[in-house]
Amino acid sequence: MTNEIAIAGAVTFRPRFDNVSRDCERLMEHVVELAHQGRLERQEGKSLFDLYLRDAERRLIDAYFARELYEEIETHYCFTFEIAFGWPHPDMRSDLEKLVSAGQGQRAIRIWRNYLALIKHHYWELIAARSRGFEKAPHLHESEAEQRAEWERWTGRVPEYKADLLAMIDVAEEYFARAGASSAQIARLAAERDEVAVEERRRPSGKVDPRKIDEDVFWEIIGLPGADGLGGQVEQLVERLAGFKAAPIKSFDTLLQEKSALAYREDIWALAYLMNDGCSDDDFEGFRYWLLLQGREVFEAVLIDPDAFPVSRFDGKAGSTMDLRLAPMQAFEMRQGKALSRKAVKLPDIDLAEFDETELANRFPRVSLELARTR
Repeated sequence: MTNEIAIAGAVTFRPRFDNVSRDCERLMEHVVELAHQGRLERQEGKSLFDLYLRDAERRLIDAYFARELYEEIETHYCFTFEIAFGWPHPDMRSDLEKLVSAGQGQRAIRIWRNYLALIKHHYWELIAARSRGFEKAPHLHESEAEQRAEWERWTGRVPEYKADLLAMIDVAEEYFARAGASSAQIARLAAERDEVAVEERRRPSGKVDPRKIDEDVFWEIIGLPGADGLGGQVEQLVERLAGFKAAPIKSFDTLLQEKSALAYREDIWALAYLMNDGCSDDDFEGFRYWLLLQGREVFEAVLIDPDAFPVSRFDGKAGSTMDLRLAPMQAFEMRQGKALSRKAVKLPDIDLAEFDETELANRFPRVSLELARTR
């Protein structure tokens, strides 16, 4: 079994086989460098991706399959970043079939559930926005007429989004059946399809959790790792939280904002800057919510010492964890049938500066060393 991935002719790439996404990034950097050196031919009107990367990435993932590195493949496809509303890429669907054929059906099911969770989140936000009606946002530069036109354009896409989502769930159900899904997994998917079809999430059933949400209960809810990637984890969190009364859900929302504000610090910004190879405001917010989803022990340890950050857990930008910010609002709407009136927690004033590599390496020696080993 060769350790080299063919790029063109005798030109090859040697993966580390530690992480599919990182190996794809290394492959891209390798191809760009080879092109700069003149070792790869360019063609007018064609990108390096078209010429070399597309086929090389396919061979790279096939090599992961050949080594039976199924956990790494699952991690690669359980996205932690935001995705556009639409179907999974054909290569992803092909690889899901390969996982099923390799006896890794539950991995294929978890990947599908993670993907559907991200898509459904946007769908339910669209439904909620339509139900609330148009609300002018005073902080935007656009006029009220322009904002209303955008709202109408967005909410007018409900039929299109619903049709796509229902079709995706039907395809997922076929995968589930071939992958050996349990009757409970099939039933849950069918129930979710019914909810999407009628454009209404089911109200919580069963006994209401009578507890107040304090620090300990907050971390109990947020710190339970989901079985279906971060997207699935947030989805399950919404369902758990909807099992509480309205007042505790509001308490959870306040605690969530307060915890995120605790991490709104200059040193945590610098850490996010290092991990993301640069950082925007949105990246930083997603980074803080990703950190919260790692649970109490990790979150509090990083606040004490940012250089204790769990590098191996972080796989790329964590945009989809921004969904956590909206989780209490979705849970409240499920419980009460109306929108949560949120009181925003004020963030401290910090300097969101840019940093150079040397400064970051000096501030975070352990994290920088571990990153150097993986990048």
